[in-house]
Amino acid sequence: MRKSIKTLLHLWISMVSVAAFGFGWIFLAHAEMPAPQVVPQVEITSFNQPILEPIPSINDLLQNEASNPTIFQNSSNAFPRLRTRGS
Repeated sequence: MRKSIKTLLHLWISMVSVAAFGFGWIFLAHAEMPAPQVVPQVEITSFNQPILEPIPSINDLLQNEASNPTIFQNSSNAFPRLRTRGS
């Protein structure tokens, strides 16, 4: 491509870019402003929460466990072991 055509092409691209930017700026400047957002008034109600039991302390848990020992089952016998035959 000759140097004069290359220069004209760069000039044309620059002018079109500036013109498109200006057109977009004008288009946005003359656009209607959005309506203000209307927030509906919400009625605030208070709900009565049920009263929960207090969290037991570690001493309470140790005393309960001493009087009622928990028996855990071995879960490895409940399900067969999954095996793959890969390496």
